[in-house]
Amino acid sequence: MVQKACIKMVLALFVLLWTPTSLLAAALGPQQVEAYLDSLAEVKQLGERMKAAGQGTFLAREISPKAGESFDPHQRAVMALKREHDDHYKALILIVQQRGFTSPESWARVGDRVVLAYGAIKAESESPEMLLLAKQMKGMDPQMLQLLPAEQRVQVEQALIIAEALARVPEADKHQVLPHIARLDREFTQ
Repeated sequence: MVQKACIKMVLALFVLLWTPTSLLAAALGPQQVEAYLDSLAEVKQLGERMKAAGQGTFLAREISPKAGESFDPHQRAVMALKREHDDHYKALILIVQQRGFTSPESWARVGDRVVLAYGAIKAESESPEMLLLAKQMKGMDPQMLQLLPAEQRVQVEQALIIAEALARVPEADKHQVLPHIARLDREFTQ
């Protein structure tokens, strides 16, 4: 049951955006949240163009967290674009600068914080057992995961990475994102 909830949350978070950032950074401001939300339509269009060009699986592979790594899908996607798809990276520069971000990297840091805060709020209200699981799993013997089939082990590891990241989201970030939950729900279910 708990395993199903973990897998379900992993899938939900990947859907959030083509789908821990520097959570210690300066406070997330309302203007940053608004600017990020205002950028999503154009960023989604860029993602659609990439999918049409057969590059959709590239990003999905790049943003998937692996054991020992943080959950920062926006930052991973931006690094991958910069490294392997300069044309799309340049298109992203234009999109995010029109919204007041200094760079795709600054947009990605804000985007990761918004997505994590959104995920934490949703998990607290819809799946509080997931956050509890993250706390319980901290002391778990890593060898326990080796008992699972390889594919399932990867899914559980990803779910744990995400659950731990959600459990660490600052209250201040959740407070900034909370007024935008309905809009984020719409954005991430389209």
